[in-house]
Amino acid sequence: MSETPRNNPKKALLSAIIAGALTLGFAGMMAKSCDTPPKHQAQPANPALELVDQFASRLVLGLETDATMQYTTTSGVVVIVSQSSPRRAYRSGGVTYISTPDGTYLCHTAPAPSPAKGKKAAQPSVSCQEGPGVDSMSPSQAKTISEAFGGEFLAPEAALGRLATIANGEGVRTGTSKRGDAQCVSVAATGLRTETACINPAGLLAYFEGTTDGGKATRLVLEYTTPSVTAEAFVPPRTTAKP
Repeated sequence: MSETPRNNPKKALLSAIIAGALTLGFAGMMAKSCDTPPKHQAQPANPALELVDQFASRLVLGLETDATMQYTTTSGVVVIVSQSSPRRAYRSGGVTYISTPDGTYLCHTAPAPSPAKGKKAAQPSVSCQEGPGVDSMSPSQAKTISEAFGGEFLAPEAALGRLATIANGEGVRTGTSKRGDAQCVSVAATGLRTETACINPAGLLAYFEGTTDGGKATRLVLEYTTPSVTAEAFVPPRTTAKP
């Protein structure tokens, strides 16, 4: 496994997807991604993991396109996702999370207090935490994104990672269906609830019903999408100086 994300972006994205909720599903999928030495016996086939892999491959193609998407969660939280590979941005209310090869940013905007009569309105207070740049999603980054938006949201890559984790369980059961024009896969296992992900023809996550990394049950619904994204989507809000 000598290839790096820069040398093989598709394989890096697929690894990131499968690692999205990670741990149980990761080892099996990484074995699939690498060539098995002839002297070793091949791992037993896992039809459930193969099925999730097929859906993940569709998502890989979708992640490489420019798009702006609006998702809603179970409680009605709206999250705007902007992507232009390998850059990602997530916005909801006063929270912004941006991931680029040049840096990652987690910003919070606090509403300004109401001004006194006759006084100029104060500017909202903006604070940002900056981290190193990344080329693809990591388990810790997926968890940070979920927590930043109240634990109800998870990145599309992490949604497929959840299904991969379940596919490595005991007593696994799978099913396929359609939701509008999106193809769906459901995976269940002993002791784990059924989780479902749907990918539309554009390779975008159209629906997810399952559990986030924080253990919250959630439902993500893609409300609308546009096949374009602005450069400003990946610019963090300007921080304000402390008084």
